[in-house]
Amino acid sequence: MTWTTENYFSKAQLYWQRGSSRGRDSEDFILYLCFALELIARGAVCHVNPALNAASDLESLLFACGRVPRSPPRSADLQEVIKRLQRLVPELTDAEVANVQTLVNTRNGELHGDTAEIAQLAVNTLMPHVYSFIVKVADFAAQSLDTLLGPEDAETARRTAQAITKDRSRRVQDLIRVCKERFFSLPDNEQQAKRDASKTVALSAVLVSGHHIMYLKCPACAQVGQLLAAPVGRSAPFLRGEELVQEVRVAPFQFACKCCGLDIRGLDELMAAGFGHEYSSMDQVDPVDHFNIDPHDYIDAETVAREYYRENYGDEYRDE
Repeated sequence: MTWTTENYFSKAQLYWQRGSSRGRDSEDFILYLCFALELIARGAVCHVNPALNAASDLESLLFACGRVPRSPPRSADLQEVIKRLQRLVPELTDAEVANVQTLVNTRNGELHGDTAEIAQLAVNTLMPHVYSFIVKVADFAAQSLDTLLGPEDAETARRTAQAITKDRSRRVQDLIRVCKERFFSLPDNEQQAKRDASKTVALSAVLVSGHHIMYLKCPACAQVGQLLAAPVGRSAPFLRGEELVQEVRVAPFQFACKCCGLDIRGLDELMAAGFGHEYSSMDQVDPVDHFNIDPHDYIDAETVAREYYRENYGDEYRDE
């Protein structure tokens, strides 16, 4: 056993890969994310000195210093490791640490309690600050974020972390208020006319470019507006019931409401308005293409043709 930054981050990378191969709303993803976060935290304190990952007993400290212990060494409790990490990385915010702690507590409750803690967790609301935590800690430990998360998820993490550092709440709320007041100051008949003109029964659409359109409630007038999002990643294909599917992840970049004229652009402002940092949908995957199956290896075309004609033409069919 060793306590090194590189080994901890390599192990965290494996858990992230396993989790990301499933849907973001799956319990597997949440559990593997919890494992990865612990390894990232331990690897980061080891970047300063492995002793910061050790429990306070002498043998554990001696092991961390490169000496042979007389009894099995113990690592520090994860809660203590996170406290030490906060001292080392003052850039970590209370919100980032709190969201990581929520995941840690959920994992502990799942493993040691008799209730299904993970199934009750809405991880999507935690992920923006978790991403920011990972970005800051990986940078502190001089570890490649692209290697840790993969290029696509690393870019999502950076983009999300950057968005939450910009406090756009005041500007966005002012924009929403102006659009709301302007719309509701119109006569009732004009309001209704605008609602009728912008009404849609569509829920979502996918463009040829791969961009997604989602029809969501406008925060100003409560009419349905368009949220535009760009593809940022895909999971590995996995079974969902009897279907082979793949999760497509998209990041929003603009919300536009034709009813009241509200127009919000940029992930930072969209998140300030209450929209998510990421959305997902499921694509069906053709097993024949995915597994590179040649139907001719399993089906005799002549037999199929013979059965087809015999079934449809009966006695009129003569097998030459």
